Amino acid sequence: MILKIFSVDELDISKGYKNGLKKIQSSSDFEKCMLIIWLLGPLIYLIERSPADAWLSALAIIFLIRSYIKKEWHWLKQNWFKFSIALWLTGLISAVLSPDPLFTFSQGFVWIRFPLYAVAVQTWLARDRDIRILMLLSMGLGMIIMCLILTAELIFSPLDPSGVIKTRLTWPYGDLVPGGYLAKVSLPLFCVLIAIAVNKASKLSGYLGLIALIPLGYLFLTGERTNTILRVCSGIMSALVWRPKFLSLFILLIIQIFSVSLIFSLKPDLGKRFTGTFYESLPMVSVNSGHWGTWRSGIQQGLETPIIGVGPSGTRKTCSDLPELSPKWLPGKNLCANHPHNFYAQLFAETGLIGLFFGSCMMMSIIISCFKGRKIDPSCPMLGTAFVIPFAIFFPIQQFGSFFGQWNNLFIWFAIAFALSNLQNSKNKFI
Repeated sequence: MILKIFSVDELDISKGYKNGLKKIQSSSDFEKCMLIIWLLGPLIYLIERSPADAWLSALAIIFLIRSYIKKEWHWLKQNWFKFSIALWLTGLISAVLSPDPLFTFSQGFVWIRFPLYAVAVQTWLARDRDIRILMLLSMGLGMIIMCLILTAELIFSPLDPSGVIKTRLTWPYGDLVPGGYLAKVSLPLFCVLIAIAVNKASKLSGYLGLIALIPLGYLFLTGERTNTILRVCSGIMSALVWRPKFLSLFILLIIQIFSVSLIFSLKPDLGKRFTGTFYESLPMVSVNSGHWGTWRSGIQQGLETPIIGVGPSGTRKTCSDLPELSPKWLPGKNLCANHPHNFYAQLFAETGLIGLFFGSCMMMSIIISCFKGRKIDPSCPMLGTAFVIPFAIFFPIQQFGSFFGQWNNLFIWFAIAFALSNLQNSKNKFI
C-alpha cells in the first residue's frame, strides 16, 4: 500500500516490487541465492569495510567462475571494460618497475575486483528492471537505517573527545566516512527521487522531495563537504535532465535553501565549515591549502616519473623523497598523505601518462555509455539520470579518496554498477 503512494506511471515501484519477488522465487536455487545476496548489499555496507569488501569480491569472483562455466565473455567487448583492463595492466607493469614492487603490485592487482563487480551487476545480477527496483528499495532501507544511526550519534554522542560539539560524524564505522555511504551508495535512488519530484506537480512531488532531502540534511551534519557537494550537484543535475516542471523545481529549490539555512543557524560551527573554511581550503583558490598540497605532490611525482609512474598507491612511499619546491613554476608546497586526493593527479603520479590516459578513457566511456542509454527509454527516470552518477563521481575538480583504496572504491563502484545496469535494450542486451 505504501509503495503505491510513491509509484508513478514511469516507475511503478509497487508493481516492480511484486514482480521482482516473483522473478526471484521462480529463479534457480543458485540464481535466487545470488540475487538475495546482491540485494543485501546496502545493509552489508552498514557493518564495516571488510564485510562489504568480502561481499563485493565474492560476487566478482563468482561472476568470473559463472562466465567460464557458461562460456559467456561478451561483456569483455565493452569499451569501458577494455579501458579498465588496460589501466589495470598498466598499473601492474608500473608496480613491477616501482621502488616498492611488492606493495604496489598487491595494491594494483586487487583493484580489478571493482570493475568486475560492476560488469557482473550490469550483465548478470541486475539485467531485469524489476530486480533493479528491488535494489532501489534496498538502498532506501539502508539510507533510512544510516539516518537513524546518525540520529543516535547526535543524541548520545554529540561531543568529540575534547568536549567540543562534533562537526564530523563517524557512526557506525568509527571513521569519517558515513557521508560517503549517504552520498554514493544511495546516489542512484536519490537521483531518481529528485527527477520524479520535479516532474510531478502533485503531493507525490512533495513526498519524494522530502524523502530525498532528509538524508541530504544528514549528509550536511556528517561534515563531509566533498560528499555533500557531490550529492547537491547530482540533485541539481537530476532535477534538470528529466522533463522538469518549473513550479516543482522552484519549490524544491526553496525547500533546500531553507533546510540548509536552518541547519547552519542551529550549528554555526558546521555552517562555517561549509562556507568560509571550505572556500579557503579549495585547491583552485589557495595554493597554501592542504588540499592543493596533496594535489601538488601527485602532480610533481607524475612529472618526476611521467611515463609509467611509481606504482598503485606508491605515492605514500615516495612523496617524502620528492625534491622540495620543484618544479619552480608549480606554486605552493607538497603535503604528503596516503594519496594525492584527486583521481587524475593520482593516476598521473602512480601509473604515469599511460595510466592517466586509460583511466580517463575508462571514466569517460562509462559516462558516455550511461548518457547514450537515455535513448533506450526516454520515459524512464532510472535511465534518464543514470549518467549523472558517473559524471558526479568522476568530475575532475574535486577531492577524491584513493583511486586504489578500499572504502572509496566500495562506495563509488556500487553506484556506478547500478548506473551501468540500466543499459539494457528491449531484447535485454546491454548497449
